[in-house]
Amino acid sequence: MPTETDFPTLWLTLPAGFTTVDLDEDLGDRMARAAEGLDALFPGALPEQKLSAVIAAETALQAQLHEGAVHLSSCLVRAGDGEPIHGMFAVFVRPQELGPHGSYPDRAAEELARAWPDADVGVVELPIGRAALAARELTVPVPGTVWGVPDSTVSTVRQLELLIPHPWSPRVVAAVFTTEDIDHWDDWLPLLATAFRGIAFHPPRDESLDQLPPEQWDNIRKAFG
Repeated sequence: MPTETDFPTLWLTLPAGFTTVDLDEDLGDRMARAAEGLDALFPGALPEQKLSAVIAAETALQAQLHEGAVHLSSCLVRAGDGEPIHGMFAVFVRPQELGPHGSYPDRAAEELARAWPDADVGVVELPIGRAALAARELTVPVPGTVWGVPDSTVSTVRQLELLIPHPWSPRVVAAVFTTEDIDHWDDWLPLLATAFRGIAFHPPRDESLDQLPPEQWDNIRKAFG
């Protein structure tokens, strides 16, 4: 599915459990629908677990919108031990001078390592190309109004951020996953690998192209499709 952004158009193929959020939906309708989805998927979950998941999802969504997200998915799956776990997957498109061709991922990884010395930082190979990757834990404030109480609290989350240079414009695609379910991080990793491999700058390749002479193939689309 393409994201709703002016440029560049992104195509995302997401794993089961990643549900695209309608960014234009009414707040009350969205939260009610999320609660209904939880009831259907996890009928045995406690009411406070469901309420916590709905509020956490909406709080994260509003923060991501404020930062200019072009795509949001609510990620609700069952861990290996049967526990329902929740996260948010967001995609941003940010203006960025990329420097010499192919240099951005390594340079970005070095910058992230300096900025976040406690993070796990590296460069990964994806079908779309090389990308910088950083995983870290951080503390985020939770306003008391979220829970209907006067005092605010804090929450520890784990975040994984992938930075992909756009191949023909000065932009970076940032895919960011955040979850409070840190104890189930190993359950998230294969799903995130699938989500990251599903990011593309072109729609899925039309297999009929293979019936054409090679000189008529769209080489860029062939490579990224």
